[in-house]
Amino acid sequence: VLLMCLVFSFTLPLLPVPVQYSFRNAAAPPAEQVVVPVRADERLLPGEQINPLIKNEGTPTIPAKEKEAFGWPATATLLLALYWFGVIAFSINFIIQLITLFYRAYSRPVIIDGKFRIVELAGDKAPCSFGNTIFINPEKYDWETYNQILLHEKIHIEQGHTWDIVFAEIVLIFQWFNPFAWQYRKELENNLEFLTDDQLLQKNNVEKTSYQLSLLKVSAPHFPLSITTNYNQSLLKKRLAMMNAKKSNVHTTWKYLFILPLFVLFVSLL
Repeated sequence: VLLMCLVFSFTLPLLPVPVQYSFRNAAAPPAEQVVVPVRADERLLPGEQINPLIKNEGTPTIPAKEKEAFGWPATATLLLALYWFGVIAFSINFIIQLITLFYRAYSRPVIIDGKFRIVELAGDKAPCSFGNTIFINPEKYDWETYNQILLHEKIHIEQGHTWDIVFAEIVLIFQWFNPFAWQYRKELENNLEFLTDDQLLQKNNVEKTSYQLSLLKVSAPHFPLSITTNYNQSLLKKRLAMMNAKKSNVHTTWKYLFILPLFVLFVSLL
């Protein structure tokens, strides 16, 4: 749903809305120009030209260059330049993260586990995954915690969550000025963690209390790259609450149909 809403938000402006369903007034036809005829007995001075439009002699005229200097075109150009500067800066940051991940993935010791690549890290770095590669420092955790981390990251890989994060990151590059885009990316990442936790706890060999204790053990200070799926300790409290929350009744999902008229209303307004 979150991914489809992102796609919908970019395609909505391209959808034509019939005039009868739009709340916007129809554009008025352009005003006709009034032409003042020149009398036959009028004489022009040498070098003077006929001006067919009505002219208000009492209003002082401003040179065109001065108007542009303080008008909307100059402001729009400045804002556009600022926007593209932000796009370039965030694009560079995104590329640097990709280069860093690929360097780590192919310059460190690796264990091949089927379709998964487990890269051993050093130091106090958070476990995370990108593509089919899991990054983890095995020396920091006991055997049970280590296995649960691997199970968690393998679910991220199997569900293709990396591409969800990358897609949201690319959207953020072009919407860096939009605070809702930042919040949306955060909520998308949170939702991926909720889904992964739920699927992991459905396995018979994973006990809920043991898994929650493992999450607490992993919640050490760290700064993971934003384009990875990782153990984000700021989200830990929400994840624990979500795992213990009562699931919504499937029979009440029809209430979400009330959102459809709201969507139609917004389409008409926009």
